[in-house]
Amino acid sequence: MCATLKRIGFQKYFLCFVLLFSSPGYAQYANTFEEGLALEKAFKTEQAFEKFEAVIKENPNHLKAYTHASRMLSNMGGRLPKSQLEEKRKLLEKARKYAEKSIELSPADPDARLAHIISLGLLSEISRNPREKVLDAKLIHGEAKKIIELDSLYGEAYFVLGKWQLELSRLNWFELMACKLLFGGLPEEISKHAALQYFNKALTINPNSILYLFGQASAYADLGEKEKAIKVLQRALKLPLAEPDDEQRKERCRNLLNELTSR
Repeated sequence: MCATLKRIGFQKYFLCFVLLFSSPGYAQYANTFEEGLALEKAFKTEQAFEKFEAVIKENPNHLKAYTHASRMLSNMGGRLPKSQLEEKRKLLEKARKYAEKSIELSPADPDARLAHIISLGLLSEISRNPREKVLDAKLIHGEAKKIIELDSLYGEAYFVLGKWQLELSRLNWFELMACKLLFGGLPEEISKHAALQYFNKALTINPNSILYLFGQASAYADLGEKEKAIKVLQRALKLPLAEPDDEQRKERCRNLLNELTSR
């Protein structure tokens, strides 16, 4: 008797589960997110963002919708010229807030933390406040290290640390001293060699990333290894586009290649 009642109870629960997740409303909500992913893969950033935004309105706790919406906002804001600074800042601030919401929903999700890093990096580029830039740099470093703790094969985190090292290694001694004295120092020693090591690590995880190859070439160029930089850039330019920003990344590769070959 008890077994029969338990079986009937389970059957009712299962029936409710099936009805809920096969209902038109849920199907539409799931399809909207999938449509957003398809648009993102097709490099249709604005349309993808609209889909992710629609999912967030339907479900304010959808982790992945916040993460992907943040990435799309960063792409949109990052592409705007500085002549549209206010609109650029507005998009990037929203990207940061969405990424922070993703982290709040799931602190152990590395994709959410990467979205946060990207928004912080782009905001730092347009900031005129030196203290804000240094604090953002320290936060970006911490986020990248946290991602590696969560997933040691997350290539983007190694790229971020490489870029972090490379950019800071370009500061003059006075600027570096100011960082140490006025803003509490930096989390690790800065060097171009350290930058190259991080880029190399990223490339062991994804050897065909145009982004990682550009980082590696930039480090080689800064270290005076011109021929190595040229070979890396030539290889990057032969690769097919795989991500929404790859065309812009190839343009950076072309610019650096032209700079190196004209010397």
